[in-house]
Order: sequence, then structure tokens, then C-alpha cells
Amino acid sequence: MAGLTLDLSGVVNSAIDEKMKSFDIEGQIKELLGDVAKSASKILEVKLKGDEKGTKLPLIHKQFEQLLKVAQLKGVNILLTGGAGLSKSTAIEQVAAAFKLELASISFSNQTTKTDLLGFIDANGVYRMSSFVDAFKNGKIFLADEMDACSSNVLVLLNSAIANGRLELPNNEVLFAHDNFRFIATANTNLRGGKNGFTARNKLDAATIDRFVVIDWELDEDLEQKLTNNDAWLKIVRKCRAVAEDSLDGVVITPRSSYDGAKLLKMGIDIDFVIKSTIIKAIGIDEEKILLKAITENMKKEATKNTKVDEVKPKIPEDDEIDEISEDDVDDFSW
Repeated sequence: MAGLTLDLSGVVNSAIDEKMKSFDIEGQIKELLGDVAKSASKILEVKLKGDEKGTKLPLIHKQFEQLLKVAQLKGVNILLTGGAGLSKSTAIEQVAAAFKLELASISFSNQTTKTDLLGFIDANGVYRMSSFVDAFKNGKIFLADEMDACSSNVLVLLNSAIANGRLELPNNEVLFAHDNFRFIATANTNLRGGKNGFTARNKLDAATIDRFVVIDWELDEDLEQKLTNNDAWLKIVRKCRAVAEDSLDGVVITPRSSYDGAKLLKMGIDIDFVIKSTIIKAIGIDEEKILLKAITENMKKEATKNTKVDEVKPKIPEDDEIDEISEDDVDDFSW
């Protein structure tokens, strides 16, 4: 496994003919390549044993290589903790791609049950396998998304399986973990209850936490900048984020505000609406006033100045293309 970083600025001097310097071509090329180098993204190439071509993963998080190294270890369960929008789930998908393994997943909530994890026996006595058991048995990467939203009593059922590699199913069959099985979870808190606006989160059992290698997944500002691709809009988001962190308790402005706002601006949507819908959302009037005060008219003008609008013309069906729904059709629906 090896990492490849694109560094274009270091080869400029040797690549320019001395005779062209009088025309300041050197300065022009340096400036051009400097801009390219700034926007160039790190590409990680992962090679498995016997794999000549490898797998190239562009736009990786700054901690991805560390995650990948830990994920190589059989029997080591990983938990990524950190706020929303930090590309935790995306990083786990990239781990699966790097190892050329299938990805199975579950998104936890307070309604997640033992059946969701272990499967069930149907009315005909047939065992129905869950995605977790499938990954455990057949050697897949399993993403346990938002694990801190699940009841700790349900998660205790996993303890033996993820720590000892042994799982007893509802039909009394005993399975042992496939060599390629990896359990990687995500959480928005430190697993000790609601925090930083994530109120619907549970305090997990110490025995469950003890079974994980916990990685604090940080905000990667370089990755945020590349994915946003609008520095002026990103300046607005980061200014509001700094104000919220300093002055507004419980208000969290994640990179999703950066990504979603940039997409809306690219569609030509009014910037005041974009600010309202991606940054100022579900917060009190007083907090809204504080954030809006941090945004100047010049900042808004810059964020829209160089935005290339993607024109999308929705197709409006002709009258003869629309099938009317009759009362008989409604009777056939399953609600």
C-alpha cells in the first residue's frame, strides 16, 4: 500500500527554457501551475497482495490512511466519532472499495431491535438473515451508522460477536466470523449521551465501548474546500461556524452547509435563501440575528460573483402523458 501526492509546483524551474525567461513565461507558468497545485487532490493507491493495478481513491480524508491501516487488522473493531458531515460514512465506503469487499450497513435508531441485528424466523420456520449476519458470515465490511442512536441494551447483543468472533443465531446455529469481516461504526457523540445539539443520542454500555478502537474523526478543511469548490461561500460558512462555536450554545454548522449551499448557488438560487436554508435553520431568532450580523453584503456578492449556473429545465409532461388514477387503482395500492 502506497500513497501518491501530486506536487506540481516543484518541477516548474527545471522545465522552463532559459531563452523564454525574457518574455516572463516563467512567471506566467509558475502562477498557472501554482493554481493547479492548490486544487490538486491527494490520490491514494491501495494495492492488495497479487493486485497489480490497485485501487485509486481520490479526495480522501486526512485521516483515511490511518483508518485503512487499522482496518487491516482482523478482530479490531473501529468506531469513528465526530460531528455530522465529516465524511465518516464515505471513508468507510472507501475502505470497502480499497479492500475490494462488499459493504453492508445499518442506520441505528431508538427503534432498532434485536431482530434487525440477528435476523428472525418467519411464520414458516425459515430463518431470515440480517445484513449484519450476512457480513459476519460472508466476509464484508459492516457499517454501523450512528451507533450512539441505538439502545445500549440492543448493542450489548453484539459484544460477543464483535469481540470474540462468535455469533449465535435465533435458529440456534453458531457462526464464526469470516476472516474478512470488519465492523466499523460511526457516532456523532463520545457515546456518553447527548452532546452538541445531538440530543437523541444514548449513553452506551462501558462493555460495548471497550470493544472498539475509537478514532476521533476531525474536520478536514482541505477536503471541505475541494468538495465545496466555492471559496467565497466557504468563507461565509466558516465565519458563521466560528461565531457559533464562540457564542451560540448547541448550534452546530457542519460541512454539509458548505456542500449544500455551494450546490444551491450553482443552480442560481438567491443567496439569502441559501443562507437561510443551509446555515440558519431550526435555530432561535436571537441566534439567527447573531449569525446574520457576521455576514456582510460584500461576502454575499463574492460568493455569487463567479458562480457558473447549471441550467436545469424541468420536463413538464403533456396532458396525454399523464395517467389518471382511478378509484379502482387505489384499491390495488398497498399502504
